[in-house]
Amino acid sequence: MNESHISRLGAVQALTHPAATAASGTPRRRFLDFVRGPRDHRPPVSPFLPYPDVVEATLRHLELPVCNDAVNDQIALARALDYEPMFMVGCTQFIFPWTADEEASDQHSVLYTLPTSAGTWTRRVPRGLGLGSCEASFPVQTAEDHAYFQAACRDLEGRQGQMRAFFRQWRAKVGDEGVIVIGHVNPYWLAHQVGQATLFLHWHDLEDTYRQSMRAVYEASLTIFAVAMEEGFDFMSASGLGLEMTSPALFSIMDVPCLRDYARWTHERGGLFWYHNCGRTQHFFANGQFDAFEADLIETVAPPPAGDNDLATARRRLRPGSCTKGNLDLGLLREGKPEEVAAATRAMVEATRDTPHIHSTADAVLPGTPPENFLAHLRTARQLCR
Repeated sequence: MNESHISRLGAVQALTHPAATAASGTPRRRFLDFVRGPRDHRPPVSPFLPYPDVVEATLRHLELPVCNDAVNDQIALARALDYEPMFMVGCTQFIFPWTADEEASDQHSVLYTLPTSAGTWTRRVPRGLGLGSCEASFPVQTAEDHAYFQAACRDLEGRQGQMRAFFRQWRAKVGDEGVIVIGHVNPYWLAHQVGQATLFLHWHDLEDTYRQSMRAVYEASLTIFAVAMEEGFDFMSASGLGLEMTSPALFSIMDVPCLRDYARWTHERGGLFWYHNCGRTQHFFANGQFDAFEADLIETVAPPPAGDNDLATARRRLRPGSCTKGNLDLGLLREGKPEEVAAATRAMVEATRDTPHIHSTADAVLPGTPPENFLAHLRTARQLCR
């Protein structure tokens, strides 16, 4: 990525920011107002994508009705507990609409196909497993696959009507009950079309080709972002690998330039940029790389064992205006006692007092998390942040 790609959609047209259209006092407005002006608003409490079984179990624990709709159930729980939910909506399915071909499959694997302007691209996935379930199931395996990949990115232009209807439906369903984040495209991972082990081999052996593929999916993602912003999505986003899965040098070369371009493109249009990294990221806070791309919100500042961050230290290394989110360890949340969860939540609040932090979890709340523990986190955070 480089500066010449930032404005490829033409002249910048600043959109009316969602905070201006969200009704006053609603969860969506409270969340957006805090990110825009944290000194003037109470910190949101916003768990990261709790699994539906956790939300349902917590509603039942509270003797509240369950409607078996993941969005509406979380909205109901958020209303009952006075927290600000966030929803994340994927977008790579519009670039890579893989379709299963059962007639060409066998008892061991399913053949998926994707027609492109360069020909039909194929991938095989072990039966019973999802896309990307093993290194061999990712479609980018050879140099030739990059040609299919780049063609699929160019072919996105004809799907804008489909995208618009999908995003509009989501905004209408969530309304002002929460914020919506566009799901991660991640050009440096080739939008999850390449395995994490294969990724580094291709970067080493085919760097020029790899960069061309990164550029192709970056430009395709801007088409998606533009439609999502027009349909009222609140945050554009990307995510990244921690140091358990990449190196400082590769992060600087692959991730940071792209993230800087994303943030600038979003800000030029009056939007907010959200960055997710749930791994070992202390080094990126310490050396200023997380400041370099000027995200409006950075999550999850994960603590050990999943991450390596001390929340207060990480916050001190960011410029004052950056909003952080997250930090509660998922293992503790699922396996600990309610009083331990409450204590960890109190420590989170104390570590970020007078700094812009949204109290949340260190990634998606795990299936099987006890309602008592989930409630201990939410109630403690809200009690301390009124």
